[in-house]
Amino acid sequence: MTHENTQSKSANFWMDFGPLLVFFVSFQFFKKNNPDSAMLIAAGIFATLAVVVVFIGWLKYKKVSKVLILTTVIIVITASLAIWSGNKVIFFMKPTIINILFAVTLMIGTFLKKNPLKAMLKQTIILPDSMWNKLSLRWGVFFLCMAILNEYIWRTQTESFWASFKVFGVMPITMAFMLTQLPFIMKNGKINQ
Repeated sequence: MTHENTQSKSANFWMDFGPLLVFFVSFQFFKKNNPDSAMLIAAGIFATLAVVVVFIGWLKYKKVSKVLILTTVIIVITASLAIWSGNKVIFFMKPTIINILFAVTLMIGTFLKKNPLKAMLKQTIILPDSMWNKLSLRWGVFFLCMAILNEYIWRTQTESFWASFKVFGVMPITMAFMLTQLPFIMKNGKINQ
């Protein structure tokens, strides 16, 4: 891996994770003096940073992934509606909405023979079409499970727990699931270096 690739991956990581980290820190900060409105303030900061990241990505790479645009639009809409209405539930449901959209897109795309996972990863992963379909369905089920898990957590746990899970729980779970799929990929295809 070249130094340039390493820098690019590092920048992408911080573009993805940075706004989430700022969301968590701002929530913790505002919670001390404004426990009732801390989540809404943090949601507004998060939505603003998400938009900034899209613009930075556009300026730096002259293109932005459709997934990033979609998730940013959902972040902005749910945060705006939550702030406007004063109803935090709308923001709590954002991960549910995003995960269901991902699951439905993967599953419907697979059945319509327009596999979105293959379209995104075909330069990195080589698999027969039938295996791409299986991998897409696995990810679709994963995203559905993550939607259910988000619903369970925000409905049964504290705001602080939900904020911590959103920032420090979702990524490790996703990475762990990704690792469980490597044997399937290596058995049925290969990964381009």
